[in-house]
Amino acid sequence: MNSKINIGLIGCGRAAELIYSPALNKFPHIQVSGVVDPIAERRELISAKFKNCPGFSSAEAEFINQIDAAIITTPPDTHIPLASALLRNDKYVLVEKPLALTMEGIKELVEAESNSKAKLMMGLNHRYWLPAVRLRDKLSEQTKINFAQIVFTGDYDTWNPVSFISDPLNDLGPHVFDLIDFIFKKEIISVKAESADKKSINVKVRIDSDLFIDCHIAHSSKTVKSIKIITSKENYFLELGSERLIPGPGGKRMFLDLKDKIERKILGKYSPVKRTFELQLEKFFKLIESNKTECAGIKEGISSILAVNAVSASIKNNGKEICINEIK
Repeated sequence: MNSKINIGLIGCGRAAELIYSPALNKFPHIQVSGVVDPIAERRELISAKFKNCPGFSSAEAEFINQIDAAIITTPPDTHIPLASALLRNDKYVLVEKPLALTMEGIKELVEAESNSKAKLMMGLNHRYWLPAVRLRDKLSEQTKINFAQIVFTGDYDTWNPVSFISDPLNDLGPHVFDLIDFIFKKEIISVKAESADKKSINVKVRIDSDLFIDCHIAHSSKTVKSIKIITSKENYFLELGSERLIPGPGGKRMFLDLKDKIERKILGKYSPVKRTFELQLEKFFKLIESNKTECAGIKEGISSILAVNAVSASIKNNGKEICINEIK
């Protein structure tokens, strides 16, 4: 491979504009060699953010031949055919969540990767949320978890999507379910869910015979990302904008978090969650260079699809507990 890695961006919506374009420009060994979008205005907007970067209306052969890897941020129903085509051409792929909305085409995608020299990486950036990484390590030292709660809400209207409108389950659910797999190191057994409306969902996620994780997922006027864990040895609280796990909510926590925020502003550093996208890209580039880096892949993408579909099934069945293996 050349000294520079040639990256293609497929999808020129808000994720490409607000997340990936500024992040990619921070890596001197990365060359964005082409962008793809059927909307001319969008691909012109994104291609202008990089040097010598042509725009294409589709992922045609000319585009594929000039890249080593691609980042896919298109609507979910296009992810599998695009990723499969790239893998068949031995191109590495980073796919934004969700991998897909259904299991249709998954078998073909798995076969494409198994026959490829390249690999697929899932864009599940919260795996690189450093407080979550530390929480994962802390929980491995504990003897018993007595209570666990995850809250993910976001103001989706301010995102102003270009070509795809998502509900909170497909938008935020994959992050929540993947964090459960990542932090607790256990697969989801079953879910029980209820929804007062299409914008707010409460889910009990079983990961052990006697342990449910209470999850709240919603599109609302306020963005909240928090994880609360009570164990036999310590209580942990993780939230958006904070770098710490203890102490819990209160005056001391507010003071320490404010101090951290002021220090980040003075030093020009990102908040922990915003930093996750650069850390994810670093992991992706290492995968391209070595083909050996451990990262979330098709397996984790499938797990999120099954969990999302199980939640939908539970809601339709008035909160019935749905086992994940029933969805398979």
